[in-house]
Amino acid sequence: MVYSQSNVIRKIIELVLIISILAFLDQWFEWGALDWTLDPFLFVVLLFSLRYGLNIGLFSYFMVLVYHMLDLYWSGGDLFLLFYDPREYTELLFLLFVTLACGLYSTSFRERYESLKYGKEEVEEENKELKEALEVLQESQRNMQSKVLESEHTLKRIYEVGKALDQPTPELIRNEAVQIVSKLFHAEEVAIYHVDSSKSALRLRVRKGNKNVFPQTIFVDQATIYQRLFQTKTINVRTVEDNDQSPVLAGPILYDHEVKEILVVNRLDFSRLTSYEIQVMSLVLDWMSNRMEKAVTAQWKEEEKNMHPGTRIYYKSAFDELVDLQEERRIDYDVPYAVIKVELDEFEHISVVEAEILLRAYLREIDIMGYDEKTDIFYFLLPGTEEDKAGIVQERIDKVLKEKGVNYAK
Repeated sequence: MVYSQSNVIRKIIELVLIISILAFLDQWFEWGALDWTLDPFLFVVLLFSLRYGLNIGLFSYFMVLVYHMLDLYWSGGDLFLLFYDPREYTELLFLLFVTLACGLYSTSFRERYESLKYGKEEVEEENKELKEALEVLQESQRNMQSKVLESEHTLKRIYEVGKALDQPTPELIRNEAVQIVSKLFHAEEVAIYHVDSSKSALRLRVRKGNKNVFPQTIFVDQATIYQRLFQTKTINVRTVEDNDQSPVLAGPILYDHEVKEILVVNRLDFSRLTSYEIQVMSLVLDWMSNRMEKAVTAQWKEEEKNMHPGTRIYYKSAFDELVDLQEERRIDYDVPYAVIKVELDEFEHISVVEAEILLRAYLREIDIMGYDEKTDIFYFLLPGTEEDKAGIVQERIDKVLKEKGVNYAK
């Protein structure tokens, strides 16, 4: 910390008092201090120049110069020689150089110190204002928390919802979404359906509740609630105009602003259908849409390495992993699936790309194809299809292969 003395009169009194005492002692005891190699007056000038800066340093030099002249006068010397004799004025010039060097250094250092000091004071003032603002915000937060905690959907629970939906794959997001909606809204029957490209049918992806409530396929023209949902792209609640096959609530899951999947709730406590509950449901659907869109894009890029080049046909090992995942969903959510296979004879004259073009048109969008190069066998994973109904797809594939003249063995 720099020594600070703001009173100029006190600075001058200190200087005059010290030099007067040294001059008195020098004259009383006849020390001849001005002729010493280590001149005590030099240290006085050095001290005051460093302590108070250039101005007080020059004043101390002026007082020492006056004492030089008085001492020379009292001893009967020639004042003229003081300024013209090199032996005399060299010492005065050296003293002046020390005064200027130390004074300028002290003044420059003091200015930097004052600048930093003012900067520190400004920061402290800003911190004080920020602290006061923070106290106001904390008080507001406490008031808000007391109100929010009264709600069943606290910020913590909403955060947990967003965290739960942060899953790497669309399948896991769907699984979490069904559980979240069921818990938050006390819904006993929840399902997610995939919308086909024609928007004429919905294919079951995952469900929770009685399997008889949610069929594997829903045709859009069977319930007007779905037609309204495609138009509004918002949550729709069943009205008196809807038929008995319509669910209580349906919400859209959007990819690139298009309805790609639909969340369906069939049994819901009507007391929970308040504007606040609908807003929370809308928030959950928005998060689902955002995470699903990112997960689908990331999954597609990640799974390209698991597919035959130029196709969407999985290698056999990757296909088996998808089958295992469907088995887990069957156990956890009672969602059926089926696997069929077609073995082609003399397959070397048809490429994998041609085979996909030939067969993909007769499959649903959610169906998955796999191919084993070693055995020349095509595999088809049919999510949401019961095994006893997989024969319909098998017959369809057999029919197209016969029409195209492809040799195969069932």
